[in-house]
This record gives sequence, structure tokens and C-alpha cells, in this order.
Amino acid sequence: MAVNDSNRRKMLKKTLLDRKKKMWNDLRDELFRKLGKEYNTQFDNPRDVEEMALIDIIEDTGLAIADVRREELEKMDVALRKIEDGTYGVCEGCAEEIDEERLRVMPFATHCVKCKSDTETAKKPTL
Repeated sequence: MAVNDSNRRKMLKKTLLDRKKKMWNDLRDELFRKLGKEYNTQFDNPRDVEEMALIDIIEDTGLAIADVRREELEKMDVALRKIEDGTYGVCEGCAEEIDEERLRVMPFATHCVKCKSDTETAKKPTL
């Protein structure tokens, strides 16, 4: 059983590292694309209030997306530390193993599907 657990941990760590590398590459490519010579020059000198508002919306959206990515990268770092200390893939709600398929889709998951669902249901306001 320890060999299977070790193989599982190695496979999940590889999945996590691959996803983290892809996210960093995507973020880097996006930043270079935005800051490169081809940066949307049509908005360099906004002509009116509407164009200025549009620029603000575009920048705010970009910041929000970057913030989401930053949070995911931080969660991946936490997951990598959990792999090292042997607590990765264990649900923080029920202490059972998180399904491998869930960890492939969301490698930084801290709860199994049932506990996550229970948590989200408890947060919903009652009408």
C-alpha cells in the first residue's frame, strides 16, 4: 500500500507542477503580449470619456484575472508543501483521501467533493 501511496503522490505532484508551470507560462506570455510593441495603440490617446472608461474596464478586468491566477499559484505552493509533509490529498473536512480525479482537475483542492458541497450549501442564504 505504501508503494501505491508513493506513486500516487509522485503522479499528483507532477500534475501539480505541470499545471503551475503552464499557468506561469500563460501569465508570462500574456504580460509580454500586453507590454510588447503590438500593445493596443488605438487606446494610447483616448479621445473621449467613453474610451477612457473602456480602458479602465479593460485594465480592471486584467487585474482581476491576474489576481485569480496569483491566488491559484499560491494555493499550488501550499499543495506542494503538503506533498512534502505527507498531508496532500487529504480532505480538511473529513480527513478522507480526496478522489484522484478531483485532484487532477483541481490539484490544489483541500476538500473532497462532498465536504466542498456541504460547505457551499451552508454558505447559501436561506430565503
